[in-house]
Formats: sequence, structure tokens, C-alpha cells
Amino acid sequence: MKLIAMGAADFQAFAARSVAGYARDIARTYGLPEPLALKSASADFDELLEDGLETEGHWFYCLCTDKDVEVGSLWLGVVEDPPLPAKLFVYDLEIHQPFRRQGLGRQALNAVEAWALDRGIRRLELNVFADNHEARKLYETSGMAVSEMTMGKDL
Repeated sequence: MKLIAMGAADFQAFAARSVAGYARDIARTYGLPEPLALKSASADFDELLEDGLETEGHWFYCLCTDKDVEVGSLWLGVVEDPPLPAKLFVYDLEIHQPFRRQGLGRQALNAVEAWALDRGIRRLELNVFADNHEARKLYETSGMAVSEMTMGKDL
């Protein structure tokens, strides 16, 4: 799996997909109306990426096969919170729908791990919504384990 740096046009398309997907997750998880979920997702995105594609400490990649077929997208960020060691946080990893269930998510995670190790980073983290069973299975079978958990219920 190749990680190809996004250009401005790639980033604009990615940002629209990422915010829309996050908004759907928020709406589904918290029972919010779609417009309110979209507003929340957009605000979170803008807060994290005040300089968009050029935001320091964040990297954006197109995920491509060895034959240069784009199969997904990736957003990484290095999080430093001393005295804890630096960690690589996967903000968004998406395999495009036609390419799912072909082992490409696992290949992408392997590429992410190599990226981190090349930079001396020894911890990888991400968040996943509880009802995203396919993603959770991928992460668990890739050696990831729950390190924190938020629980809740509607009243």
C-alpha cells in the first residue's frame, strides 16, 4: 500500500467526505438531526485543522495500490502530551466502498505502522464508533486493544 500525499484538490474532496461521514456517525450515535450533526462535525474538523491541508502535525494521504489505483484516504496526526510518549493518531482511515473486504484496510494499517516506526513513534491510536463492527474487527485482529472507553445511554 502506497501513501501518496494529498494535493489541494484531493484534500477538498477528502474533507467533504470526511465531514459528511463523521456527521452521519454523530447523527446515528447520538440521535441528532442531520443538520445539527453536520454543524458539529464541521466545527470539529475546522477546530482540528485551522490551516486545512497545511495544518502542522497533520498528514493527509491517498491510499493507493502498487498499481497506483486509489482505494482510500488517510488522515494522520502526531499527538504529544508529555509526560506520555508521542503517539500517532489515525483521525480518518477510509477504504472506498468498491474496494472494501479485500484486505486493503489491513494493508493500510500496516503502512501506517511503518510510517510511525520510521519517525520513531511507538504508539498508534484511533477512535471507532461502537456500532462499526467491521472496523472494530479489523483493528482488534491487527493487535489493537481498547485503552479508554466512553460509555453512555440516552435518558
